[in-house]
Amino acid sequence: MAATPKEETLNDRTHSEAVMADGSGVTRLTVTTAVNDHPAWSPDGARIAFTSNRDGNNQIYIMNADGSAQTNLTDSPAHDFLPRWSPDGSRIVFVSSRDGNGEIYVMSADGSGQTNLTNSPEDEFRPVWQPQP
Repeated sequence: MAATPKEETLNDRTHSEAVMADGSGVTRLTVTTAVNDHPAWSPDGARIAFTSNRDGNNQIYIMNADGSAQTNLTDSPAHDFLPRWSPDGSRIVFVSSRDGNGEIYVMSADGSGQTNLTNSPEDEFRPVWQPQP
């Protein structure tokens, strides 16, 4: 199933599905007993970033819009979650507990260059990208 702007990603905490906005065309994307949540479509509709605990703790994964090529991007002993794509699709912002509390990180869409953006003693959650003017 090719992704279009009319599709949405549904999630019941154990698997993710793609569905047309009118409710038709439901396609299961993840098949695992792990929790798979916080899906985010890439701006071009070709990929989905999501959180999964299939490796024992929350990690950021990416997959093609049809559910193929599911890949762990963060592979960290800490919890990584809430991925959000940059407007141009080149980067993903996410939350990580790798510094002992919730911090906002950014990485390239291939998982490289993971960088802490906030580095504070307070917890930061729910990152979003500011639209370009």
